[in-house]
Amino acid sequence: MPPAIAPDPLASLTPPMRWLLERAAPDAPALALLNPQHTLEQLYVTWMGSEHVLSAIRLIAAVLPARESIWWAWVSARYATQMEGGTAPSAKEHATLTAVEQWIVRPDDAARRAAWDAGEKSGLDTPVGLVATAVFLSGTTIAPPSVPPVPPPPGVAMPIVAGAILLSAVSNSNPDLIPPTLVSFAAQGLEIVKRLGGWDIALQLAHDTHYRQQAEYEQAINPPAPR
Repeated sequence: MPPAIAPDPLASLTPPMRWLLERAAPDAPALALLNPQHTLEQLYVTWMGSEHVLSAIRLIAAVLPARESIWWAWVSARYATQMEGGTAPSAKEHATLTAVEQWIVRPDDAARRAAWDAGEKSGLDTPVGLVATAVFLSGTTIAPPSVPPVPPPPGVAMPIVAGAILLSAVSNSNPDLIPPTLVSFAAQGLEIVKRLGGWDIALQLAHDTHYRQQAEYEQAINPPAPR
């Protein structure tokens, strides 16, 4: 007998919705709750109500523009150092928080590279170090400024943002505070979605931006052959 092929749970979704779910990579139990008739808002509410908070956070991270998602992760990482059960930042981590904040205020190349340099010093395996990594990967090149640009793949920073938010919550020394902290972080991300005009507007913007950046990326890594 040939092996059975499982049905595609995303087959009936619109292309933008399918793209978003593939990008967000929800956990299998969360994906099992997917109803093609539901809006993104209903999906988010379903996941939050079923305690699939991590999948909900990844969904938000997948739909937000880079700068807004990094701001969200930065706020989460900073809060993790101030909340009950948190650990005060080291001098290097504090410097990284400041460097990332400067990029958020003025996202130019110099601030992006300064955030990366600070993140390397504070440790890229820390919440704020992950945020600094997301800042660096949100730019137009990952190469040194003195060489031709090497663009990062579009969307590469997105899972790092989600990871920074998760790590910010689980860094708490009191395990009882981790679940409510994750819920609080998700609620904050949802507020950003609302400020963008809601799920549908945010999704269309994210989808269109990704494919524009993908075309630019393909052109950059595959320049036309000289005639």
